[in-house]
Amino acid sequence: MCARYRQTHALSAVAQQLGVPMGIFADWGASAAWGGSAALGDSPRFNIRISQRVLMMRSKGGHRELAEAEWGFLAPWDRKKRIFNAAAETAAVKPTFREAFHSRRCLLPADGFYEWPKKQPTLIRFDDDRVFCFAGLWTDETVTMLTCAPNDFMRPIHHRMPVILPASHYDGWLDAKTAEAELGRMLLPVAWPGMRADAIAKLPSDI
Repeated sequence: MCARYRQTHALSAVAQQLGVPMGIFADWGASAAWGGSAALGDSPRFNIRISQRVLMMRSKGGHRELAEAEWGFLAPWDRKKRIFNAAAETAAVKPTFREAFHSRRCLLPADGFYEWPKKQPTLIRFDDDRVFCFAGLWTDETVTMLTCAPNDFMRPIHHRMPVILPASHYDGWLDAKTAEAELGRMLLPVAWPGMRADAIAKLPSDI
């Protein structure tokens, strides 16, 4: 599972790395979709929490676009509860996720996330602090993150891990026409060359 992550890069740098045209980025950054709060994207966010508004990338009209959503689907049985992770193995068939899985997939930009092996706060990131993307689903202005079984790196840390997609899979993941079998292959555990885990004293208090 993953319940905290960070995104500390400037919004313009994220847009550039994700291949979002700057014209679209400029329009979006000042649009109502951003809620008039460009500072949310421009300020480093060291401790993103469930229910906060987060940055996502999705496909619209065949083109990538940036948008925002609250982290955590509202649970159908209790609208006060948030479903912030979805198991990749069952998301295609579970009622809560299957419609979004087939038609509303997204990517969540990040440059690190947190786990607590043996209650030790730990930051997991790439050596160069690069931007990467979690596989996600969105609906009704909310988003959830997909998780899968751990790879060799994560196994000593946690029994689940977020699905981090390589850039070569971005288009396929965002395309609503991608076959379910191909999507399933994208969600299998893979190695993360260059990933590291650093013990920290405590999580930052910044949003």
